[in-house]
Amino acid sequence: MKRNRKMSRKMSVVTVHFMHMGAVLLMLFVMVIVNLLASSSCKQLENVCRAKEAELKKLEDEHARASAKWAEMTTSENLEKALLANGLSMHPPKAAQIVRMRKDGTPHPAQLSLAKAEQRARAAATASASYGGRSKRSR
Repeated sequence: MKRNRKMSRKMSVVTVHFMHMGAVLLMLFVMVIVNLLASSSCKQLENVCRAKEAELKKLEDEHARASAKWAEMTTSENLEKALLANGLSMHPPKAAQIVRMRKDGTPHPAQLSLAKAEQRARAAATASASYGGRSKRSR
């Protein structure tokens, strides 16, 4: 009987060693699977980033071409050609016709055009007051 007991002890020790090795192999297998999944998702994200970067480069090139085209179209010579081609007779405003505005929407004070506009408004008010509040058309 003693002999059998010794065998069972040896077998239990061997079984425990095999169980430890099995647990280590299982953990190694799980780590390999997790590593493969992480690598796959990283590659997928890299491909998405490359596609977005290519799209961004394409849009930047398109913007540069459109900006260059717009700059070419808005030169004074080309604007005059386009106006003549369409039969329009337009000229840039005179200095007295330009009213510079502030950010809050009010005109800058002491401008020549603003002074003229205020003078016309006062003249119109004076004229309407001299006719008794009636305009020439209402008579």
